[in-house]
Amino acid sequence: MSLPSSVSHRWFLVVVFAAIGLVIATSFVLYSEQLARPPPTENLVFSPAALVDGNASFTVQNVSHGPYLFSGFQISLIVNDFAGGPVALEPNNSVARMTIGPNHYRIAWSDSDGDGAVDVGDSFRVAGDGGPLPVLSYYEFDLRWQMQWTTKATWSTS
Repeated sequence: MSLPSSVSHRWFLVVVFAAIGLVIATSFVLYSEQLARPPPTENLVFSPAALVDGNASFTVQNVSHGPYLFSGFQISLIVNDFAGGPVALEPNNSVARMTIGPNHYRIAWSDSDGDGAVDVGDSFRVAGDGGPLPVLSYYEFDLRWQMQWTTKATWSTS
């Protein structure tokens, strides 16, 4: 009986490592050649906030994957890193009130087409309670859909 030569073992190892290298190189090339997937679209996009008489207002500019009935939303307001809410979004033209520190805020939603869903053209207004928003503050309005995603509007007062 003859023992296998060490030369045949070496060639076997070379072939195995070459095959593994070829599989890894092929996988890398195929992965890097894939087309980049487009980033996910936002479900709801706000316009930039406009300050009118010291209060903020913004509209819904785009809605994807909807409709989203108002009853599925919660709203929060963050002022200078202090949060109020969340509270349920109320029906068209109702006002949610929040207290953050010593200040009181009123948040109103206007359903532009009256269908009970947050759509393009709907507007939100964040106001001080009986006056303008406090100055020298940073604001973030969060609109959260059923704990699945959140859309934000931010602004500051000077």
